[in-house]
Amino acid sequence: MDSPSLGQTPDRAPNPGRIPARFHHLLPFLVLFAAIGYGLANSFWQTPPKPTGTPVVDTNLSLPPTRLSEQIDYLTHPLDKVLEEKLWRSDGWTETDRDYSGIGYPYQPATFRLTVENDSPKAVHRHIIVPAPYLDHVEPALIHPNGEIVRLPIMGDRYPFDHRYLALPQWVWPVTLPPGTSTLLIEIRNHGPVVLPITLSDSEKTLSHGAASTAWRAFVAGSLAFALLLNLSIVVKLRRPGLAWLSVLMISVIYSQLVMDGLGLWLIWPRVPELNTLLNISLPLCLIALSEFTPHFLQVGRTEARILRAFSLLAGLHLLAAPMGSILLGQHGFLVTSSFGGLYIFALSLCQLKSHIYARYYALSVLSILVGAMITSLRTIGWLPVNTLTDSAFFLGAATGSLILTSGVGKLLLEERKKRLSSDIRAQEEQKLRTRIERDYDRLLRTHRVTGKPNRPMLEEALGALDCERTPYSLCMIRLARFNELEQALGYRIAEDLLKHYLTQLNRYLIQAFGDQLVTINGNGVATLDTVNHAFALLRHPDDTFEQNRLKTISQWLSENFREGRLSFSWAASIGVAHAPEHGTDPASVLASAGFASRDDSTPLVVYDPAIAEWQYRQQLLMLDVEEALKSGDMWLEYQPKVNIRDGRTVSFEALIRWRHPEFGRVAPDQWIPLAEEFGIIHTVTLWVLDRACRDSHPLRAKHGQDLSIAVNVSAKDLAHSLFHEEAGAIVRRHKLEPANITLEITETAMMSDPETARATLHTLSTMGFRIALDDFGSGHSSLGALAQFELDELKIDRSFLEGVLDYPARQKIMIAAMELGTSLDLDVVVEGVEDEAIALWLHQFPGLHGQGYYWGRPFNLRLRNH
Repeated sequence: MDSPSLGQTPDRAPNPGRIPARFHHLLPFLVLFAAIGYGLANSFWQTPPKPTGTPVVDTNLSLPPTRLSEQIDYLTHPLDKVLEEKLWRSDGWTETDRDYSGIGYPYQPATFRLTVENDSPKAVHRHIIVPAPYLDHVEPALIHPNGEIVRLPIMGDRYPFDHRYLALPQWVWPVTLPPGTSTLLIEIRNHGPVVLPITLSDSEKTLSHGAASTAWRAFVAGSLAFALLLNLSIVVKLRRPGLAWLSVLMISVIYSQLVMDGLGLWLIWPRVPELNTLLNISLPLCLIALSEFTPHFLQVGRTEARILRAFSLLAGLHLLAAPMGSILLGQHGFLVTSSFGGLYIFALSLCQLKSHIYARYYALSVLSILVGAMITSLRTIGWLPVNTLTDSAFFLGAATGSLILTSGVGKLLLEERKKRLSSDIRAQEEQKLRTRIERDYDRLLRTHRVTGKPNRPMLEEALGALDCERTPYSLCMIRLARFNELEQALGYRIAEDLLKHYLTQLNRYLIQAFGDQLVTINGNGVATLDTVNHAFALLRHPDDTFEQNRLKTISQWLSENFREGRLSFSWAASIGVAHAPEHGTDPASVLASAGFASRDDSTPLVVYDPAIAEWQYRQQLLMLDVEEALKSGDMWLEYQPKVNIRDGRTVSFEALIRWRHPEFGRVAPDQWIPLAEEFGIIHTVTLWVLDRACRDSHPLRAKHGQDLSIAVNVSAKDLAHSLFHEEAGAIVRRHKLEPANITLEITETAMMSDPETARATLHTLSTMGFRIALDDFGSGHSSLGALAQFELDELKIDRSFLEGVLDYPARQKIMIAAMELGTSLDLDVVVEGVEDEAIALWLHQFPGLHGQGYYWGRPFNLRLRNH
């Protein structure tokens, strides 16, 4: 009830003062008990008068006709004064109808006068009934036709219950009516409104009517009590002050009606009539509880909350003043205060009918209370008849309103319970999901994401459990070279599914073939390092021949085609084998050795060789040092001239990269450039070479002429780079050169590795003005038709054409055909590898031919040459 979900925001909540937060839900009950204590203290302090007279028991059941007068008169004097001064005979009485006997709040004794007719010739016995158990003091007197005065017993809710003729909540007096007209005087004293509902009845009707009236009132009170218990249980469980104020309202309403109907004095506190005096306390408590409960149920602003608090404080003043008999703050004043307070709360609820879903409950509840209070008030001042309905109107309205509020609260709490239950279900689902995620995460920590096989940590754990000195083993690394190819051709999902099926078959084969000799890895025979590399381990056999045959058997199984559905293909599997402890004493080093062996694709089965591993290790270090060498100066360019064979004039220089490694010394280009292409760092090298060549072209052109060009070797990886043409053009422009000053050389093999990409890139570069040269022509396997499709400017004939050219006429014909091919394609022809004078002289016979080789000059370092 006190959460923002019920329409209350924290900054609008009523301030419970300085009471600790854990006692906020007890504040309404503290107010209730304080009010009860205050009322009881005043009640016991004001000692009520003792009743006089003794009830007369009547057993005569004769039923002659009798009737009460329809008119009733009253004087605001005590009965003793009326009798002493015989005022019943005077004319100064105020007339009213017997059914409209409410005279308001006189705050002093009032004596009513009415006549009783007995039309029979003899005396009859009747019951005078006043069904108003809430009256404090009722003192009747019967004056017979002959002037005899009979004082009847005094009754009222300020006196013990046992001083009654009948054990019913109503006031009942048995009387004997002589023939003729008798006068009945009844003095009423009450702290509240003064009314006199009165009837004349026989004993049977008295009992039946009283029992029926008491039964239905008890039923309504019981329903309200049940709602109160439900409300209290919610308060105890949830500790919400809003519901506690509703409980105070319901307690006040129940008590008020127990007093109004006489059920309290009849059933609950028959010997403590002082408890009936708390009616003046309970009514203000109703307004206090309703005013304090409203901000907990509706969305109210600070101004509205302050007005509600003002009504609550006014009701508190009425509560304090009621036992003192203050006229200014009496019940008529409280009636005005409560009316305005109820109307204001009703207006608040009407304003929120559309915006607040539960405002309709509140509006209907407050309307019920207002209607009940209005009917009771009009009965009090004589505007409505005094009967069972008007007497109980406030109780019925308040009870209906309380039940409506309780049902609204119940529905609201039920919805909150559903939300809480839904949250609990979501929490349980989240817990299950978290458990599943943790289980999956644990599985992922132990298995490979794709294959579901144990991963590298699990493999190392299984191998680490073996003492390789006492239990030597062989680790086999399987490399499936075609997986990436299959992934590109079939898609990664199909490729991964095929891989899982293949590993399942492999795992089954290893278990069946080797049994206990297979090292199990978390219950599996095969572990996955990645989608390409997989591993298993076998315990070593003391017989090396048996060991070799066993490995060959595995290699033969791996070489067979894998069949799945309509697919049949080879994985191109190769095995790298490392033996522990010879090739490593810990799992990581053994794995590294097997990995080195598996990368040797010369044969399907390779046993780790430390020499090969050292070479591979050297290659890996070289690749790690390439970029640093470009920056540190360990790499530099040397230039070899291209000359016109006829006149020996230098027409171009080829830039050749050189590397002196701090650890390995001078490294030949063929020892690292192919690996750089494989690792994908060759493009960085190419751009560096092009930049240095453009920088060095200026001193070279100054010495050999402005028509001099610089040749730079280009890789197939460079041609596949989408921005290579832009990068090359930017470098040339930065050094203030024209693209025509640069010749880009690409080998025949590189050009034919991806002809379409090479053709497109070379066309773009040629369009920009770069010269394009085909390097090492004749060393590859390109067709002449394909060669004609490329936009070339220069053809460099491989040095292999010069071998034995002077000794074998057939080789001379081949050489001449190659040169004529270049000439027919309108290309500049360059012969590579000319190292002696005889070949140079033989080449003089071909006009326009260019040459490159040691005969004309070795590659030189420009900086060293300048020095």
